[in-house]
Amino acid sequence: MPFASTTFVDSSRPAWCSSLASNSSASQAPPPHVCARINACVTSNPALARPLFDFAEHVRSRSYVIRNLVFKDFESSVLLDQGVERMLPRTFHVPYATPLSTFRIGDAGDKGQGIFAQTDIPAGDLILVEHPAIVVPYLVGLNVPLADIYASLVDRLPYETRIELLQLYSGKHNSLQDIVHLNELGIQLEVPDVSLPELTTHRAVFLQASRCNHSCGPNARWEWDTSTFSLYLSAVRPIMKGDEITIHYTSCTSQRHTRQAILQAQYGFICRCSYCNLPSKDAVRRSDVARMALDQFWSTLPLFEGWCLDTSLPDDMLIKLHVEALHMIEQEGLQVLDAERHVDAIAMCYGALADTEMFRAWTERVRDVKTGTDPARALVFAKWLSNPTSFPAWGWKRTFRGRSRF
Repeated sequence: MPFASTTFVDSSRPAWCSSLASNSSASQAPPPHVCARINACVTSNPALARPLFDFAEHVRSRSYVIRNLVFKDFESSVLLDQGVERMLPRTFHVPYATPLSTFRIGDAGDKGQGIFAQTDIPAGDLILVEHPAIVVPYLVGLNVPLADIYASLVDRLPYETRIELLQLYSGKHNSLQDIVHLNELGIQLEVPDVSLPELTTHRAVFLQASRCNHSCGPNARWEWDTSTFSLYLSAVRPIMKGDEITIHYTSCTSQRHTRQAILQAQYGFICRCSYCNLPSKDAVRRSDVARMALDQFWSTLPLFEGWCLDTSLPDDMLIKLHVEALHMIEQEGLQVLDAERHVDAIAMCYGALADTEMFRAWTERVRDVKTGTDPARALVFAKWLSNPTSFPAWGWKRTFRGRSRF
C-alpha cells in the first residue's frame, strides 16, 4: 500500500482524496520496514538512477494532480506529481499516424493475446503510434490502496477505452492492480530540478502496445516521446506476415537465469522464447557469454580517434570487433541493441583507412537504414557516398600509419 502526507489538486477529486487533507504527516509516515524494502529496490535498480533514494523523504515531498489529457482522438487519465505535471508541454505536438493494417491482435497460445504482423514489415518501419490510457508514478506516495487509485483513473476514461483496458491480461487474481502491473511499460517524464524530485520513470498502460509479448530476441522496439505523449513501436529487423511482434520486458543482455528470475518475479511467467529454450547447457553458456560481451562492448572498445592515431593498433582491429558484434547480434536476435551503430562504425573505419570501395559499401547500408528513420542523417551519408573524401575522418589511419603516436 502507498503512503503519504500529500496535497491534491483536481476539479473532480475521487472520494479518497478528501481524507488525505485531514491526516497528519506523522500518522501517515511509511513504516520503517516499508521504507527499507522500497529503498533497497530503488537504490539497487540502475535504471532508476537514484542511489541515495529515501522513501520517507520522497513521500513527504509529494503533491499530486489527477487529470485527463485530451487528444484529437483519444483521452488519457493520469496521476502525476504536481511538479511533473507542470513540466508537461502546454500543447502536445500531433504524433505520426499509425500505419494502416500493419498488425492485428490475436491468440498467442499460453501467452494470452499478442500482436501479429498483417503484412511484411521491413526493418526500421513504424508499426504503431499510441497514447497511454493511464499513467501513474513508479511509486505512488498515497495512503490509499493502489486498487482504489487505479479504479479512480479507469473511471475517468471514456467508456470504450475503459472496456478495452479491462480486457488486458489480468493474471491469476483478475484484479485491476494486476492489469496495471502486468501490462505497464516504463516511460520517462521530465521532473523539476528540486532537492527531492519525483522519479522520472512512470508506469503507463497502453491498449495495444501493452499486448506485445516478451522475447529475449525481440523483433520490435518502442520509444517514448513526451512532446506528443505517445509511444512509437517500430521493427528492428524484417518481420514477416503472420509473425508475432515482440518487445523485451527486461534487459536482453543479462544472463539467461537472471532474465528468467526477473520475468518470473515481476510478470509471473517463465520465458520460453527460442533464445531461452536452448538445446543444451553449452548452448546456454555460449548465449550468456555473447550477451555479456555485447553488454560490455562499448565500454571496453578503444576510441575511434585513439585507434586512428595509435600506430601499434592493427588497421583491421576495430573492424573485426564490430563485425564480431554484428555476428553476435544476429545470433542472439538482438537487433534492438542498435545494430546500425556497428555498421556506422565499420564505415567510419574504412573511411579512416581511405578504402573507397568498402567505405561506400558500408556507408550505403547505413544510409538505407537512416532513410526511413532519420532522413536528415541519411542525406549526410548520401553526400559521403557521392564524395568519400568529404568524410571528415577520411584517411586518418593511413595518414598516421608509420608515424609515432602524438
